[in-house]
Amino acid sequence: MPKRGENIYKRKDGRWEGRYIRGRTASGQAEYGYVYADSYKACRAKRQQCIETLPEKPAVQASAATLAQAAELFLSEKSHVLKASSWNRYSYLTQHYILPALGTAPICQLTADQISDFLRRLQRSGLSGKSARDIGVLLKSILKYTAKKLDCSCPGVNAELPVYHRKKIEVFFADEIGRLAKKVLEAPSMAGVGVLLALNAGLRLGELCALQYKDIDLCNGVIHVTKTAQRMKKGMHTHLVVQPPKTDNARRTIPLPEDMLALLRQTVCPARNEENYFLTGKSAPLEPRTLQYQYRALLKAAGIPYRNFHVLRHTYASRCVEQGVDIKSLSEMLGHADVRTTLQVYVHSSLEHKMRVVQSICFLSLAPAADFAPSAFPSHGPETALRQRVFPNLSQIV
Repeated sequence: MPKRGENIYKRKDGRWEGRYIRGRTASGQAEYGYVYADSYKACRAKRQQCIETLPEKPAVQASAATLAQAAELFLSEKSHVLKASSWNRYSYLTQHYILPALGTAPICQLTADQISDFLRRLQRSGLSGKSARDIGVLLKSILKYTAKKLDCSCPGVNAELPVYHRKKIEVFFADEIGRLAKKVLEAPSMAGVGVLLALNAGLRLGELCALQYKDIDLCNGVIHVTKTAQRMKKGMHTHLVVQPPKTDNARRTIPLPEDMLALLRQTVCPARNEENYFLTGKSAPLEPRTLQYQYRALLKAAGIPYRNFHVLRHTYASRCVEQGVDIKSLSEMLGHADVRTTLQVYVHSSLEHKMRVVQSICFLSLAPAADFAPSAFPSHGPETALRQRVFPNLSQIV
């Protein structure tokens, strides 16, 4: 079985392909060599043999280390501790953005101003503030790791990261939720039931696709989130991978409302194979992209303007808060490590809810009930006398 970070994959033709770095360009970008074999074991041996025949790399000297060398050290170390999808993301950002611009720069001479200017250029080229900030965070992580590893100074670690403003996150309105549920119940399908499950449990797209029958506990009224499904880069192509969630907090048990449980009891076959996946009823999960297509079609059929799948999760969080669920419990049900993430990113109260809660702080309740009348204040004339009658103690209150 291939191990994470080995760069060994099984091809569609049944052979195994191994990839290794055989050199680097002047800008620091990796140049790859490839080996092929009929079995994983043989491919691994051939790949290792090719690596051993490469010219021995000189030890990296702190005074002359380039950012390309620092990035290689960082990625090599992190391949053993990061989830494959995270490592692939770091590798992609490094190869496509960082090294082409800064790969040959000595890390001891790379200043904070140079890095800040690089990040501004990325934004001017059309990259979002969020993406530019992510690249800056990765770049500073590479420099911090290398500074500690080689016991040297990297002034670039003090670079300021771009400021970006979060986009206003959308939610589904109450009437839209009702229309969506009605459309699903008119002609139930596994995709439709899955969409309602995401709406009632705050599941991410990959978590829903990776849900197996054994993860659904109808007796106790909960579901267990233990894995996620997503497409991963495999050589020049991609393949669907089911793997553990990114963090321990993402492994969680979520209680379900009774109406959702009733729908699941009608949907789940009693004679099911516990290892099969919920959305397909088979041993293979549903492609996340396929579920997205089905979700889009469902919204269209219900006459609801399109929002991306993750809005179901935002809606779940917002509804929980409006119904009085405490933030700590909600944070755990969403799989967050920090309740601040729940508050800042996922919780968005509706105007209706805000109008309802502000009534509890209305200071007018301090005045005698008989003084209140439903009529509005006049804008001219005898309003002074009226206000003195209605608010005799207003000056003292204010």
